[in-house]
Amino acid sequence: MKKLNWMLILIGFIIAIQINLAQAQIDEDEFDTEQLNEECIPETLVTPYDAYYDPNTPLDEIKKWYSFGSEYYKNKNYTSALPYLWKVFINDTGKYAVLAIRKIAYSYFTLQIVDSTLIACYKGLDRYPNHDNLHYYAGYLQDNLGKFRCAIPHYEKLVEGEPEEKSYLEKLAFLYYKDENEKAVDIQQQLVDLDPTNSEYQSTLILYVTHFFGDALEHLKKAYQNDPENIDFALAYGKTAYEQGKYREAIDPLSAALTKDGKHVEALRYRAMSLEGLEQYNAAIADYKKILESQSDNAEVMCAIATNYKELNQFANGRYWFNKALQAKPGYGLAYITMAEIYEEAVAYCQDKEKRGRKYDDGLVYQKAYEMYAQAAKDPAHKTTASKRMSGLKSVLPTQEEEFMNQNRKTLKEDCYTSWIK
Repeated sequence: MKKLNWMLILIGFIIAIQINLAQAQIDEDEFDTEQLNEECIPETLVTPYDAYYDPNTPLDEIKKWYSFGSEYYKNKNYTSALPYLWKVFINDTGKYAVLAIRKIAYSYFTLQIVDSTLIACYKGLDRYPNHDNLHYYAGYLQDNLGKFRCAIPHYEKLVEGEPEEKSYLEKLAFLYYKDENEKAVDIQQQLVDLDPTNSEYQSTLILYVTHFFGDALEHLKKAYQNDPENIDFALAYGKTAYEQGKYREAIDPLSAALTKDGKHVEALRYRAMSLEGLEQYNAAIADYKKILESQSDNAEVMCAIATNYKELNQFANGRYWFNKALQAKPGYGLAYITMAEIYEEAVAYCQDKEKRGRKYDDGLVYQKAYEMYAQAAKDPAHKTTASKRMSGLKSVLPTQEEEFMNQNRKTLKEDCYTSWIK
């Protein structure tokens, strides 16, 4: 059974559950809450409808009851449907009983009668232990009643029946986590395997691994070493190594992932960033360019390439990729920030190369950086960063005295700049 989307019903149920919980608080001091959580099945499953049991009930009579009950049910008159459906369940041993108990549980669920829903679920599960609908209602209610351990067996059954239903896997992994059960890691890994690009799934897996095993990196390393052909294990290990600043360690698993899929964008991106951390900028550029083979309009990657050229002091190449990024994404704030950083780095490079102090042209290049930041500030996503950078540059812009002494010259004269700034 797929995940139900009955928001109004669930809201009503939450209110009903809160009332039950409030009542339970009255006697909180008299009972062990841990023990209460383990009392999953209602004390009695006897209902007034049990009195209608007659082993000699003809099948035609059962069909008639089911027809009446189903008609009321179809018209959402659940209260009128219930007596007929209960009589079907009590007296039938075939398909009508299975259909009836599902409708009974749904009716109580929709009417927000918590206790009766649970009685119907467990009464039905006693006879049909693999009934998905009943496991869903029981699991949902037990979890929201605070009896999360009681919910676990139901979600286990749901996952068993639908092993690729993400909502069930998410819930079961979290319930195991709450129960301090290491199975949470295995279930969360199943989610990652189903959707390897889901960063939330990956982050949660690392959280669970860290919680149960201490060092997530070591656990992921072992998983990768035990199955080096598994691209997901390789990627998870490489990404985690990168995020912990262990750039050299990240290279091997990420390269292994790329051996299996040479165009895997995430593996290329993380290997490129690891290479940057190792100051291997040419290799990083090569990986970023491979990403562009499948994502030719990725302006963020173009900015990364420009930044790496900046680190290599190849400022003309950096400007080329800045222009490419703007062509792909006009007005992109990150592109302007990247170009501003290239101008700033150029000043430091030229001063160091020529072993000199400040010259007027340095101020003019800083002015160009300032103008790039001003353009970046027009992009709401990068406004804050750009504005801060502009404030930081004000002290190095050309002074009035410098402008006067250089007759307000705006063109560059220093060879270090004129070779690439037009």
